Amino acid sequence: MSLGAATIDSVAWRSRWRHRSVMEKVVLFGGVVTLALALPPWPTVPLLVAVCLVAARRAGVPMAHLARCARAPAVFIVLASASTMVSVGFDPFRLTLTGSAVLHAIAVGARAAAASLAMLAFASSTPMTTVMTSLRRIGLPAPCVDVIVVMYRLIFVLLESVSTIRQAQVSRQGYTTLRRGLQSAGLLTAAVLTRSWNRAHRLEIGLSGRDFGISTPVLEHTRIGWRFVVISIGVLLAVQVATMSWESFT
Repeated sequence: MSLGAATIDSVAWRSRWRHRSVMEKVVLFGGVVTLALALPPWPTVPLLVAVCLVAARRAGVPMAHLARCARAPAVFIVLASASTMVSVGFDPFRLTLTGSAVLHAIAVGARAAAASLAMLAFASSTPMTTVMTSLRRIGLPAPCVDVIVVMYRLIFVLLESVSTIRQAQVSRQGYTTLRRGLQSAGLLTAAVLTRSWNRAHRLEIGLSGRDFGISTPVLEHTRIGWRFVVISIGVLLAVQVATMSWESFT
């Protein structure tokens, strides 16, 4: 499969950081998100983007993969930022665009871009199974983890169903005209909903058969690499110091 979560998870399994503890990457990429929200956008955002790109390269995550995955969040960020630039007034109706609003929108978009890149780098270097294992270790109730696992597996079922059915429709020229395209889209939606409902019901029966909350056996326990944690904290502190120095200089 080459869609969405399936692509990210396959890249994560090929990552050189897949055996690293989840806590190590939470410290690094979670720190990036925290600094992106807490510090001024300049020069914080460019520095944090550089940190994410270097970390992704060292983890073996292809830059082309990050670029593809970042397209959808980028569209949302651009639209959301553009909407904050314009103020709507009534009596009379008017649209107002000010310089301060533009600067605020750019700052919001830059922060969101840096945080999104950090989350994509984390997801692309951390297989979902290791995340589930870590959630169990920190005390999240096992039934909650079971529900997360089921929903995660259901995503792959839905993606595969959409891809297979749409490919069959395209082969039969189901989208050659607007009318046939609408009809094919309706049939696709109905088929995917029906299949997902049946699949979810079977997964629920399977969980009930083995009783919710019974932990899945874990093959290995990854130890925390404190050297990695210390280096990550040092890099994040360096970004903070650079930003504070820039603010005092200007």
